[in-house]
Amino acid sequence: AHLIPVKTMSNRSNALRASAPGIPIQAFTATATEQVRRDIVAQLGLCDPLVLVGPCDRPNLTYRVQPRSDLLRQALAVVERHRGEAGIVYAISRKDVEELASDLAAAGVRAAAYHAGLAPDVRARVQERFLNEELDVVVATVAFGMGIDRTDVRFVLHAALPKGLEQYSQETGRAGRDGLPAECVLLHSGAAFFSWKGLIERSHA
Repeated sequence: AHLIPVKTMSNRSNALRASAPGIPIQAFTATATEQVRRDIVAQLGLCDPLVLVGPCDRPNLTYRVQPRSDLLRQALAVVERHRGEAGIVYAISRKDVEELASDLAAAGVRAAAYHAGLAPDVRARVQERFLNEELDVVVATVAFGMGIDRTDVRFVLHAALPKGLEQYSQETGRAGRDGLPAECVLLHSGAAFFSWKGLIERSHA
C-alpha cells in the first residue's frame, strides 16, 4: 500500500494511480470538509473508495471562551496553569505576535515568536527549539502548526477570534494529542472580527 499525507498532495498525485493502477492507496488528513474529501478522491483517481470519518469529540480537551480584556494578564494566567509545559498562542497579526512573545519572555516565560515575516532559518530554529523542549510557548500566526509533531501540547490559547470554525478546530486540535488533559482558551472581542474582515478583503483585492 502507498500512504499519502494529504497536505503534500498535488494535482500530480493521480499520476501514481495512472502508473500503477493496481496499487492500494490510503490518504489521511486530520481535518477535511465533505468537499475536501471529494477533492481527495478525485485527485487521487480513487474508484469506489472506503471513506472513514472519525468523531470530532476530544474528551481530553477543555474549552474555555472568555471576553478579552487584559491580554497579557489573561495569557499569563493560562501559562501559569501550565508552567513549564508546552503551549501555542495564536494571534492575528505579526505585530501582535511579536509584542505578546516579547511580553511573555519578559515575564520569565520561555517563549518565542513565529510568523511568515521572519526569515526561514529563524522560523526553522523556533520550530526546532519547540520540538526539542527548549521553548515552552510559541506565539504565532496561523503560519505555525502544520507538521508540528509534538504530542504534549498542554494548551492552545487564541488571543483573538480564529479565521473560522474549521481553522479553530484544526488549531485547537494540536493540543493534547497524547490523550492527556489539555486546555483550549479563546479570548474574543469585536475588534478581532474587523481585523479578520480587513485581512480577507485585502487578500481578495
